[in-house]
Amino acid sequence: MSLAANAKPIDDNLKNLVKEIEAQSPNLSVFAARQFRYSLHQTPVEVNIKEPRQFNVLEEFIIRAAIEFQPPPTEDELASVLGLDSVFIRSTTANLRSLQTLSATSPLTVTPEGRSFYEKGSVPQPPYPVQLYAINDPLNNKLTFQFESLNETTINLPDIANFITLNNTIDISSLPLEEIQKNIQASNLALHVPEEGKIVTSLKVVASSQKIWQKISLIVIFDAIEDKLSLQIRTGKQILESASSLLEVLHTEGKITLQALCNLSPEAINFQREAILKQKKSKNLPDDSN
Repeated sequence: MSLAANAKPIDDNLKNLVKEIEAQSPNLSVFAARQFRYSLHQTPVEVNIKEPRQFNVLEEFIIRAAIEFQPPPTEDELASVLGLDSVFIRSTTANLRSLQTLSATSPLTVTPEGRSFYEKGSVPQPPYPVQLYAINDPLNNKLTFQFESLNETTINLPDIANFITLNNTIDISSLPLEEIQKNIQASNLALHVPEEGKIVTSLKVVASSQKIWQKISLIVIFDAIEDKLSLQIRTGKQILESASSLLEVLHTEGKITLQALCNLSPEAINFQREAILKQKKSKNLPDDSN
C-alpha cells in the first residue's frame, strides 16, 4: 500500500489541491507538494511611441513632389509651382524633417520611413512618452511589460533560488531595441503595432529595480500508467510550463534533488511507486474463478 496522505511531504494549504489533482486523474498520485517563493525584478521604464496621423494637403503635395519630380525640387521651386510664399513651404518641410519623413538636406528627398508612411496616407507624429514597468521573471525566463506596478509583499517561505540557480540580472537598458519591441508586443499593450505605423522608438530606465516576491507550489506527481515521475510548478492552479520544464531538466541532470526540495527521499519514491504499481497490477489480473 502507498503512504498515507498525512505521511507525505504535503503542505497543509496544498492538501485540497492535491485531492483535486488525484480526483481528476485516478492514475495520478501526488508524492509531494511544497510551497516556495521566488523573486521577480520590477523596473520602472519610459518608452517613446511614434504613431501616424493623416497628412494634410500641403504635406501630401511636398512628399509626392519629392518622390515623383525629377530632379527633386527645392523649397523655393515648390513655392513657385504652388504660388505660395516659400516661408510656408520651409515651415512644413522643417516639420517633415523633424519627423524623419524628409532627409535633412536639399533638394527634397523622402526617407525610407517617410515613403512607408506616405504609402499609408500618413506622416508620423512626434514621439510621446509612456511609463511602464518591466518585469523580469527568471523562473519562467520571460521579460514582460505592464502599465501597473506589482504590489510588494512579504512571503515567509523558502526561496527556491536557494536550490536552483536563477538568472535575476538583466540590464534592460542594454537590450537591443528589436528585443524590447518584441517583448512589449508580446505583452499585449497595443503600444508597438507596426502594421498600424505605431512604433516603440526607444526605452530608458527611470528608477532602480525592485524585488517582488511571488508564491509558487512544487507538485511531484507519479503517473501509474506511464510509470513516470513529473514535476509541476504552479501558481494557484495554473501550471507554469516553462518553470516546470526547467525543474524537470535540472532533476534529470541530477542538479537538484527532491530530498532537498521537498524532503522526498529516493526510498520513499520507490516505496510508493512499487505499492501503486502492485495495486494496479492486482486490479488488472484476470478473474480465474470460472
